[in-house]
Amino acid sequence: MKNQTTITDVARYAGVSQTTVSNFLNEKYEKMAQETKEKIQQAIDILDYVPSLSARRLSAKEKSKTICLIIPRNLSHVFDSMYFPTVFNVIGKAAEEAEYSILIYSRGKQGANKQMDYLLGLSQSLVDGFIIFDLLQGDLYFKEFEGNNIPYVCVGKIENYNDYQYVASDHGKGIQNALEYLISLGHSNIAAFSESKESVVHEVREAAYRKTMEKYNLPVYKDNLCDFHEANVRVTDAVYQAVCNLLQQKDRPTAFIVPATFLNPFVRAVKANKLLIPEDISVIAIEYYADYSIGATEYGAKEYTRLESKAGEVSKIAFEKLLELINKPNIVFESHLEVLDLIIGETTRKR
Repeated sequence: MKNQTTITDVARYAGVSQTTVSNFLNEKYEKMAQETKEKIQQAIDILDYVPSLSARRLSAKEKSKTICLIIPRNLSHVFDSMYFPTVFNVIGKAAEEAEYSILIYSRGKQGANKQMDYLLGLSQSLVDGFIIFDLLQGDLYFKEFEGNNIPYVCVGKIENYNDYQYVASDHGKGIQNALEYLISLGHSNIAAFSESKESVVHEVREAAYRKTMEKYNLPVYKDNLCDFHEANVRVTDAVYQAVCNLLQQKDRPTAFIVPATFLNPFVRAVKANKLLIPEDISVIAIEYYADYSIGATEYGAKEYTRLESKAGEVSKIAFEKLLELINKPNIVFESHLEVLDLIIGETTRKR
């Protein structure tokens, strides 16, 4: 039977870091205390650990000129929007210019420890650092990289948490600006949709929504905050029905903030209820890309009022900051929030 013991197991058993274990395996223990060497050897003997090639290369390897992108759990949804195609395009070009290669890892549903062992193994032999895109609220697995001095940058801002290295679009400020613009137009009953309540983006946007509505003493109706998890087999149908339900209420919302990926079912629902944009309903599209044409044929190619996506800019900054960490390990990392521009179009008007 194949031995499943990893360098992580040895380090934990001996009470030392993985780097220390790797130095021991590579016979780089001139400055290592005799007691530490004995603890590591004892752990190796008891756990019956057989060092792998990657373990032996941890402290000795030269830069591989490869970085790993950690992306969401379900690959089938990666191309649901323009987000990841934009990310891959921008990082691919930046990597080519820097003469780097890209490895993409999709987090599965297997246990976090098993996944982290695999990712740490990549850092020991194949990659120089990680850019992490699949942040979930409270999911701090990436802190393991920090503890092992492995370069990483997260793309995404966790609400009320700052003790990590991140680059992100300022979704909170973006939602605040969108709401304040709608409020200035006289709207008070405003609905906001999001793709998934599990993401950090949703958490940040919802917190900003509630805070802004409270600031202006406006009610927050439960039905006005809708999220559509990827478990929905037909998300478009769910969005269509949710919009119809809201529009058929006596005191219906007069304005919506909607992800651009939902615009088609949103527009269909508005038309099905014999309403017009912006005469009856104002709408602001979020995560909007320059080449989006969603809704154009439905409403005479009207220009949406929108929060422009900064996926490309954020990804490029994350890549550049990761390269700095790789080449200058002692550099002080400064996290960065990129402002989202509110572009005024033809889909909003005074109430």
